[in-house]
Amino acid sequence: MPRRLARTLLPSVLLLVPVLIPVAARAEALNPGVHPDVINRIVLRVNDRIATFYDYQQRKAELVRDIVRREQDQDERQRLLGQAGEVVFADLFRELLLDSRADQLAIEITDSQVDQQVAQLKQNFNIKTDQDFAAALAQSGLTEPQLRSQIKANLRMQEVRGREVQSRVKVDEEDLRRYYRKNLEQFRQPEQVQLREVVVLEEGGAAADQRKAVATEIRGKVQGGSSLADAVADLVKKNTTSNVIELGWVSPGDLDKNLEGAVWKLPVGSLSEPVEARGGLHLVQVIDRRESRIPPFNEVSTVIQSREQERAFREEVAKYMAELEKNSLIVANPPQEAAGFRSRLASTPEAGDPSNLGAASAASAAAPSAPPANANANAADTTTTKTLPGDPKDKSGKPQSPATNPPAGMTQPGSLPTPAPVDPSAPPPPGA
Repeated sequence: MPRRLARTLLPSVLLLVPVLIPVAARAEALNPGVHPDVINRIVLRVNDRIATFYDYQQRKAELVRDIVRREQDQDERQRLLGQAGEVVFADLFRELLLDSRADQLAIEITDSQVDQQVAQLKQNFNIKTDQDFAAALAQSGLTEPQLRSQIKANLRMQEVRGREVQSRVKVDEEDLRRYYRKNLEQFRQPEQVQLREVVVLEEGGAAADQRKAVATEIRGKVQGGSSLADAVADLVKKNTTSNVIELGWVSPGDLDKNLEGAVWKLPVGSLSEPVEARGGLHLVQVIDRRESRIPPFNEVSTVIQSREQERAFREEVAKYMAELEKNSLIVANPPQEAAGFRSRLASTPEAGDPSNLGAASAASAAAPSAPPANANANAADTTTTKTLPGDPKDKSGKPQSPATNPPAGMTQPGSLPTPAPVDPSAPPPPGA
């Protein structure tokens, strides 16, 4: 080797040594007794992008750990584990197609873009300090470089979709009106009541009979013509009761069962009997009531547009991915357990996007913190359910009091999802 070439290559080789040794060690740990040639075997090539057997095994091991951790039903767990190989290989196939196209388009993601997404992720998951972030990463089995790498890869794929697919999506108003006419019952809103409440707090240490006496006194004042706020004004200062909490419009199933039974049939303007629930004795006032109704088109057109654009986007992505595959050099040699991976290509990846970067649906990426156990809260302290008006599960964005059930899917702050490939068929976020 010419000395000049040797001097050029030697520093690069030395830089690679610290990286290659731990990778080999991890590969051997995943595949004890397996020859390195097998571990490094290329199982998928898309143009200039490749995935090795080790890449596949590492990704599969992550998915298996995630399934075992989150799935409690034994039969469902076995079903998911049985298809893990196909799911992982299909994910790799999608990623390499989009990654290769990103190379062709010379798409680069800056550290600043990744920093913005990490900051948003911390905000969404209520992570306040670097120590909390490190703990959340450890709990999720992640390192910060792994998280940043996955975010960067997802942003590249989003950029490809934004440039080459988004412009194909066309939805006009007549399409939206047609959808509305065909699906009227989907938009039916249930009977709802508008409520406010105060809570005689148990945290002050008052005995049950004393709290009941306070609740009875409040009811008497309200029945005598006082407003609920005036009736508890002095008690709030003594930390005997909460402030008045505006619960807003609630539907059947939103409230604690005991509370719902006590207030649902009350006339407008009346105050319930004291009801024992989380935080203390609750007194709930009925402000207004409305019957079940189907809202007019103009009230739900934004929701319909979002649904139809997502549907149209997924259809266009399916066509686009088929075009990419047709125009790419592809060599696939999947392990036997993943031989049926093509059956998975039309479906959504099993696990979610790590920071929900690819989702543009009714579900928000934010993981709200759990409602406080302390009932001494005003309306600003309540948790709001983020659902779209007109959705069958719509609760009209009502605030949650300590007595209401927390929204489905709520997670505690301070944890992060396991990294997973972005769903290529999910619409990119606005501005992507």
